[in-house]
Amino acid sequence: MTTRLTFYGGVGEIGGNKILLHDNDTKILFDFGASFSDGLDYYSAGIEPRRVNGLGDFFEFGLMPQIKGLYSEDALANTDLKYSKPDVDAVVLSHYHSDHHGKINFVDPEIPVYCGETTALFSEAYTLAGGCPLEDHKLQTFRTGKRVTIGSVEIRPIHVDHSIPGAYGFIINTSEACLVYTGDLRFHGTKGDMTGEFASEAASAFPTCLITEGTRVTPDEISQNPTEAEVSDRTARVLQSTPEKLILSTFRGNDIDRINSFLDACKKADRQLVVSMKSAAILRALEKDTNITVPRLGKDVSVYLRRKSSGTYDDKDYYKWEREFMKFGVPCEEINKHQESYFVHLDVWNLPELIDIQPDKGGAYVHSSSEAFNEEGEQEEEVIHNWVDHFGFSYHQIHASGHAPKSEIISLAKKINAKTTMPVHTEYPKIFHELLMGQKVVLPEKGTPLIIE
Repeated sequence: MTTRLTFYGGVGEIGGNKILLHDNDTKILFDFGASFSDGLDYYSAGIEPRRVNGLGDFFEFGLMPQIKGLYSEDALANTDLKYSKPDVDAVVLSHYHSDHHGKINFVDPEIPVYCGETTALFSEAYTLAGGCPLEDHKLQTFRTGKRVTIGSVEIRPIHVDHSIPGAYGFIINTSEACLVYTGDLRFHGTKGDMTGEFASEAASAFPTCLITEGTRVTPDEISQNPTEAEVSDRTARVLQSTPEKLILSTFRGNDIDRINSFLDACKKADRQLVVSMKSAAILRALEKDTNITVPRLGKDVSVYLRRKSSGTYDDKDYYKWEREFMKFGVPCEEINKHQESYFVHLDVWNLPELIDIQPDKGGAYVHSSSEAFNEEGEQEEEVIHNWVDHFGFSYHQIHASGHAPKSEIISLAKKINAKTTMPVHTEYPKIFHELLMGQKVVLPEKGTPLIIE
């Protein structure tokens, strides 16, 4: 029997990884993510797929693969693809980012989902705080050192460093071949040694095929590759150079490394870090993972208390899960009175809170996310600039990427030295040919099976 790979996402694009492994009678999906760019020709400018129509609005434009025996009955209700009992044995997730798990809500809940223990904790937090694509699925967890056997396939998950804790790469042994899948990774993070460990283990497996991410593999040379320590130092300088004004930041609230970096910066500048309510729920859930350094709520960080319903901070205005964090809450009035004391994290969609806070002009805004790489991202950045300018804040781009730069991805591929390298999660897969001269590079095509030999 042959081992086959079919790529249904992550092909010529950043994100949206959906990789189907077929070995003998075993079928396993590695990641099932939402694409950042696929479908923007139809769903943007406020137009979104209708939830009531399940997969119907996606199938109309070929935005999701029509795989028999994968989806739930509800997801297929308004489509021509008839429901059938599960024909996929499992979905294996590399980490908890939406471009790797964001479409799993359409998958039949009878299909087991394998993920890291930390990803399961993220799922717990997000389910509590409003919803999670994984919430209806049976989660079977792993850590580094555990081997997972699904049918004829054995999987070795090995931790890697990324901009979210609990990320993994995989060494996959099928009946005929050894494959390596990197997931998303970096070497310059706080735990880059974990990525080095993965690289060494992958190389010693002498794989037939390497499926590698290539987010930052572009024609342009990248001269800077900031670390989290540099993020902390640069942020501390912003805090110290703006001593009497409010400092604000937006960043992905599940990036625990970033929260810790900002906490370090606050300690240097004698400020209190204030995080969103959802980030508080994440921190509380991650306290169960003793392998992660998690700031303490109420001691290391406070929680921004938004006005809701009555506008009077009445307990009844808040969901039950939110009430647990109200004792750590800092309302807009307190921040307005003591702007010099706080460094406030807001999600982008909560920037209207600035209208309540009414900060003095002369404050600073720290944009701590990747710079825009598509039109939608550019529009968001323009809106952020409008808010920053309106309130008279200075703008500072301070960020450490969750992805290894081009030179390190190519060094990784050379070290692993697989017979075949397949780039995914990149907008420039073709340049792998010139960067890996002497090694066989195969560019996956969406929906076309590739036999692994």
